[in-house]
Amino acid sequence: MKKYSLYILLLVSHLSFAQNWQPTTSSVAFKIKMLGVNVDGTLKGMKTNLKFTNNEPVTLSATIDSKTINTTNSLRDKHLKEKEEFFQPELFPVISMSSVSTQKIADNKYIGVFKITIKNSSKNLKIPFTFNEDAGKGVLKADFTIDRQDFKFGGDTPGMSNNVKVSILLNLTKN
Repeated sequence: MKKYSLYILLLVSHLSFAQNWQPTTSSVAFKIKMLGVNVDGTLKGMKTNLKFTNNEPVTLSATIDSKTINTTNSLRDKHLKEKEEFFQPELFPVISMSSVSTQKIADNKYIGVFKITIKNSSKNLKIPFTFNEDAGKGVLKADFTIDRQDFKFGGDTPGMSNNVKVSILLNLTKN
């Protein structure tokens, strides 16, 4: 009987520390220079899998729908969807990122190693992010830069910067 009581106590204590955060809204934005001019864009359709313990993010993963690319220029968007060196959403419908590890570095500040996959190329990147919680609502933010060449993305497009600035915002509520 003591053995079962210990198991129940451990299970209850584990459940009391694990939080279930659900996304309410999300956004993914990017910026890249093309011929010296900033091109801004967004992606939609984020799906997440989040695990928190003691209000600390433990594991984070997300996918985004690559066919939702929007740069407010329909001709550019069509090019980005159809050309082999870009998104090809019919072959590669999602862009994904999944935490390999997370580490708290200060109050509400973290660094994670994330496996990012764009098309058929994957790379582990260190990404700083913040998580702030207030009254059952949370905000997770990440701003980082990726090198498009690491993902064999964009080919040798003349005038296109290699650096892509990415911003992710995830609004959450605690269940």
